[in-house]
Amino acid sequence: MNTTIYNEWYTEFFSGLNCEMWERAVSAEWTTSEVDFLIETMGIKPGNSILDIPCGYGRHALELAKRGLQVTGIDISAEFLQMLRKQAGADKLSVHVIQGDILTTDVGYSFDGAYCLGNSFGYVDYEGMNQFVARVAGALKPGARFVINSGLVAESILTHFPQTGHHVLGDLTMDIRNSYVIGESYMATELTYTKPDRTETHYFKHYVFTLSEIKRMLIQHGLRTIAVYNSTEKLDYHLGDQQMYLVAEKE
Repeated sequence: MNTTIYNEWYTEFFSGLNCEMWERAVSAEWTTSEVDFLIETMGIKPGNSILDIPCGYGRHALELAKRGLQVTGIDISAEFLQMLRKQAGADKLSVHVIQGDILTTDVGYSFDGAYCLGNSFGYVDYEGMNQFVARVAGALKPGARFVINSGLVAESILTHFPQTGHHVLGDLTMDIRNSYVIGESYMATELTYTKPDRTETHYFKHYVFTLSEIKRMLIQHGLRTIAVYNSTEKLDYHLGDQQMYLVAEKE
């Protein structure tokens, strides 16, 4: 497969069957579990201001809004944000939505917490993610917490690197081909979606950071790691665990 994928891949990736796949793949129970985890680990309560970056179609933002949180969500995907606004309208919920690049868009400041879930940490290289962390840190109040979730940190993905995958979600199938570019430490992925009426192929690259690299990146911007878990059940993270949930606090 072609492993040369342009750096701004994420500006066009989240459209079409990609969006439909994400909506189908994640259960309501999983979302509830993650939102419970966010509320507990960030120590947030109704009325607090929370930043969801990037927010996708808003599964966490909408659930937090139902619980009385003031949520700001930023995402570059027009399709995802259209889905979010439609559901917010149907549920009579208020979510402040910003369409823009998470690396460059002004998101404001004085948030009581922020989170980046669902493998979003690693869309760009170290310099770009360092810029992202600086932007999030600048948006948080002292003592506020930032939660990162990913299954693509080095200690998770490289211990059992999946070269292929096949998933069926109703009438939608997804075939995956992965390649790891060692010299630049990123995973190049080809996704082929098939439905009875059409087929789409999308490509993305994901930079793979070690846990220590992420922690160093955070502390550079005043975000001290206080816990690293392998699930929303708050079990300690170990080599080979499929998911990582990191909790950092702004000093």
